[in-house]
Amino acid sequence: MKLRLALLVIAVFVPAAARAQVRTGTTPTGLYYEVSGSGDPVVLIHAFSVDRRMWAPQVVALERRFRVIRYDQRGHGNSTAPTDPYAPHEDLASVLDALGIQRATLVGLSAGSTLAIDFAIAHPDRVTRLVLASPGLNGYVPSPPLTWTAPVFQAAAAGDAEGAAKLWAATPIMTVYGGAAAADAVKSLVMENVRLWSYRANPARPLTPSAMTRLAEITSPTLVILGERDLPHIKDVARLLLAGVAGARMATVAGAGHIVNLDAPDAFNDALGGFLAGP
Repeated sequence: MKLRLALLVIAVFVPAAARAQVRTGTTPTGLYYEVSGSGDPVVLIHAFSVDRRMWAPQVVALERRFRVIRYDQRGHGNSTAPTDPYAPHEDLASVLDALGIQRATLVGLSAGSTLAIDFAIAHPDRVTRLVLASPGLNGYVPSPPLTWTAPVFQAAAAGDAEGAAKLWAATPIMTVYGGAAAADAVKSLVMENVRLWSYRANPARPLTPSAMTRLAEITSPTLVILGERDLPHIKDVARLLLAGVAGARMATVAGAGHIVNLDAPDAFNDALGGFLAGP
């Protein structure tokens, strides 16, 4: 209930009668998805440790003009836990296939951006536009190392999943500057995905060779959205994308941190909407 209220507070208000109906489903591989609105398809891909609900303010804004798809990645939200080896970008392909969608705009944040980049390289003919918020990039290794993550993974290794989730929610990458409602929403999302920290292995297989060496293969119009207060290694990835992806442009959201779509939803929606409306 606390999460629901927090997400409603930060979402753009739309009378209930004006909201599009939501259709839900699950792919044969156990991936839960939600679809609303009509028009050209836009897929929203969430960050690590949260789930599809992080996109509440964007769904409200987009579903009046687009067919909006959001889904839970493996082990997150309502989707099944990973068991056998799998490729996250091929999971996205399975969601599109289940919905009969050949081509879509992809909007990813953090690990969602990492996945979207891999998909855009593996399936360039299936991407209309690419929006990479607070981007990650397979093949990129931060320097110096992110030592602040060590206590989180130590707690997880010791079997303290709830402790690991609490520590993760308090890390710099999850810090929200846009008010108590947004901060509560992020923390609640992390804690409601606590099972992530109980998994003993990650059978995910990224694109090979890694995306970092293949950015020139991305052919879709690309927008990078960066919070002004995001971490240095994320800003470094953004610079790599701007240099490596032909025609890529960047929008910086003043005062926002890593979870930029919840930290500053109005500014994020303005940047996203302007890009989607462009030529």
